[in-house]
Amino acid sequence: MHKKSPQLILKFTIAFVLFISTLGTAFAQGNDFPETSDEYFAKAKLEGKKNNNFERATAYCEKALELAPLDMDIKEYLGKCYMEIGELEKARITLLEVLEKSPRRTDARHYLLNIETQTERYSSAVCYANELLEITPYSKTLWMRKVNLYNLMDNRVEANRETKRLYQIFPEDEEVRIMYNNVLKEDALKNNKEGDLTSAVQQYKEALKVTKNDPDLYLNLINLYLKLGNTTEALNTADMGLYYLPDNTDILNKKIGILQDQNRYQEAIGLVQKQLQKRQSTRYNDLLIYLTLEAARYNRNSDPYVLYGQLYERDRGNNEAHDYLLNTALSKGYYHDAQLILTQDLKSNPNSKELLSKQLFVYENLGDKSGERRTLEKLYSLYPGDYDITLKYNEMAYEDAKVAFADHDYNNALPVFIRLSNNPDYGKSAKSYMYSIYVAKKSYTLAMDLIESMIRNNPGEHQYVLKKIDLLTAMEDYANAYDLILEYKSRYPDVLQYSYMFKDFSIAYIKYLNEKEAYDTVGLVADALVDEDPNNMLAYNYAIGARISMGKYAEAMEMIKTARRNFPEDKGFRLKEAGVYSQMGDHDKAVAALRSLVEDYPYNPDIKGALIEEMFLQAKVFELDNEPFQAKAVYHEILLIKPNDVQAALKLANIYIDRQEYVEGMLIVDNCLDFNPNNTDLLYKKGVIYEHMSDYKRALYFQSKYVPPPHKYEEHLDHLEYLESKLLKNQVNISYLKATSDSILVTTSVASLEYLRFEGRNTYVARVNYAARPTGVGVQGEADWYHTFKDKSSFIANAGIANRFFPAMKLSFSYYEPFKKNWQGEVGARYNRLLDDRNFYTGIFGIARTFDKVWLNARVLFMSDTDDFYNSVFAQGRFYMNNDRDYAVAMASIGTAPEDQKLDFQVNTLTSYVNTMVGAGYFHHFSHRTTFGVMGNWYNYRVTSTSYINQYNLYLTIRTKF
Repeated sequence: MHKKSPQLILKFTIAFVLFISTLGTAFAQGNDFPETSDEYFAKAKLEGKKNNNFERATAYCEKALELAPLDMDIKEYLGKCYMEIGELEKARITLLEVLEKSPRRTDARHYLLNIETQTERYSSAVCYANELLEITPYSKTLWMRKVNLYNLMDNRVEANRETKRLYQIFPEDEEVRIMYNNVLKEDALKNNKEGDLTSAVQQYKEALKVTKNDPDLYLNLINLYLKLGNTTEALNTADMGLYYLPDNTDILNKKIGILQDQNRYQEAIGLVQKQLQKRQSTRYNDLLIYLTLEAARYNRNSDPYVLYGQLYERDRGNNEAHDYLLNTALSKGYYHDAQLILTQDLKSNPNSKELLSKQLFVYENLGDKSGERRTLEKLYSLYPGDYDITLKYNEMAYEDAKVAFADHDYNNALPVFIRLSNNPDYGKSAKSYMYSIYVAKKSYTLAMDLIESMIRNNPGEHQYVLKKIDLLTAMEDYANAYDLILEYKSRYPDVLQYSYMFKDFSIAYIKYLNEKEAYDTVGLVADALVDEDPNNMLAYNYAIGARISMGKYAEAMEMIKTARRNFPEDKGFRLKEAGVYSQMGDHDKAVAALRSLVEDYPYNPDIKGALIEEMFLQAKVFELDNEPFQAKAVYHEILLIKPNDVQAALKLANIYIDRQEYVEGMLIVDNCLDFNPNNTDLLYKKGVIYEHMSDYKRALYFQSKYVPPPHKYEEHLDHLEYLESKLLKNQVNISYLKATSDSILVTTSVASLEYLRFEGRNTYVARVNYAARPTGVGVQGEADWYHTFKDKSSFIANAGIANRFFPAMKLSFSYYEPFKKNWQGEVGARYNRLLDDRNFYTGIFGIARTFDKVWLNARVLFMSDTDDFYNSVFAQGRFYMNNDRDYAVAMASIGTAPEDQKLDFQVNTLTSYVNTMVGAGYFHHFSHRTTFGVMGNWYNYRVTSTSYINQYNLYLTIRTKF
């Protein structure tokens, strides 16, 4: 058959693709040209929104409006386009015409609002803002634009009025709050400058209602009160400022200054001391010294506290002076003085409840936590029944326990919470902390007893049930936790926490069950979750996965179909569907499902990989079912999807090799090598193909690049030596045949020497056979020609002449034709001319079959000397050893014609007798160059109906290449 040039086919293909591409482009351009007003309008919006090209959008809109002059959508968008390109007057006229025809349009008003603002027609812009606010009265953006318009008009009165209205609408909006606060501050400053201090005060007070965190408001209001002479309100304002801004030093300094001006030095000193307790400051140290000096000067010779102090220094036993000093120090905040007096008193009366209580008060006000703790603990130990002391002690102990709990100091925290667990004020929270500690320490039994008691004592509080579920989960008692959720979910359907927990817990439970491989329970839990939440994709995945793990593929497929009805486009479920088909052995459906996915997601590498993997499985099934054509088609498709897939190329090449289609196999390997030029597996396969093609030189070159695994290394080296031996051109064979008989006292021997020459597809043989008899010496010379065609068919031609004992002349020809992969047929003919001038003609028909390590052959021979006919049936088998070189031979025949040309010297002696033969032999390769063989045959000739002759042949041969 004529084969087209590959270059011609390639040129034709490229030309065809270019033609189709050009035609498609022209068609697409033709279809892209707008014709209707809608198409022009669509193009206009595309240019405006996507490309921001409003000049082109304007042109499209004008064309659309010509085709549909009454379409207000087009006209409105044309006005926007005019606005965007700066043609504001045309935009105004166009949009006004739109509102005239369609007065309810909001976009047109927004555009006009922008246009009037840009052209500084602020009054008109305010009108449009008012119209829009009638439609959307709660649009913060519109209100703020309206305020801004009044500001641009320098109409502060209206701007402030609108700001106040805006704050009334959006009182929680931080931006609006800041705007309104600024308006109030500006009005207050204006009133202050104009001398209207009372109005300014009201404005600042109003501003403080809006924001509590602006220090300027407090400072300005304090200053106004001081101008008005109202120091009481000034101090109240300072206190309020320090309440909301406790770290603001400006307000603090203002208060200290007011107290100083009022000669309230002790209060001012107390404030300074508190600041010094927080942090050391040179400024406050200096201020404390200054205030103390001023206080001393002020109170000199007039303050009773000073006078009683002087008295107490001279007379420590004066109770009046003692009591006045202590009570005054406590009431006026002279806590250091009070501490000195109390320390002295407690030395003589250390367990006094009154003195210890006063000391506790001093420590509390000084912020001395250590002293406060020591004093309170002593009071509680001395007076545990005192309600107030116990109350304070419990509060301190509870706070300390909370800190210990936060620091994971459970050993110190737990006893406190246990003691407070029955306290009416702290009982519930203390038990909650106890529960958390038990769980943290994994004391699950104690935690369970406690939480169950809390559930019994608080039947309506569901948080305790939820905690029990959490505890069961921590104990990995998922089954009981799950049952508890179901119980309470059913009992309290209106309590949404159980529904939420059911969903979350089901997922955690399923994960736990999956780790335990309890797939039957996973299926039940996942099914319940699907029933509860049909849109829970994760639940479907777990339900499907459980069935797959249990091998329940039919049920898994049903669940997948349900999931796909709810999530028809989800690729995950489509992948699972393909996977289940694969698990069920239905690889055709799996491949079809994955092909559909690849069509929808052509650039997803995972889906492509899954399709290729499934196609490998499909091809493997085809190969196991002995369907190489289908497998070949699948591998070809894999290579179309992934041209660089080495495994597919190797599998496909193997099919071609098995079919003896070596050229096609080589093409597949070469194409894949384009993508994987250094892949040793591909290079090795290329060498294997060359070996099958008898190109041993290239076979050796490519197979030598292969790096085998360690356990195959010696075998690989051995095979390379075999290939090297196949490159040798010469071979010599030396053979010896000895025939003996049990009935005739004659021993016959034949020796042979052969020389073989290998040239490509041809083998040439020269052979000399030598036989010595008592009557003389016989020599036979032969020549053989072996030729193999490209299609693996072959022939053997033989010719020979002899002087004695052998046929005077012989000719033979056999043709061999392979078919059906492992079969070979033979047809041949022989001609022998004996020394007595008789002629023998032989026809040969044979067939051979190759298995993995076995070769079987059967032949039928028909021979005639023109007077009589002879025949025989011959069968033999070769059985190769594990090294694929050594083999054993077994054979048998029956008939009258010699089945082996080595016995041609007997053709004129025993052809009249029916004979049977059995034989066996073994051929061993010492190396790939040298082989030794031995074979024995046992012939039985029926001479008469009652007598037989046995002949025993021993054949030895040695062959070597060089």
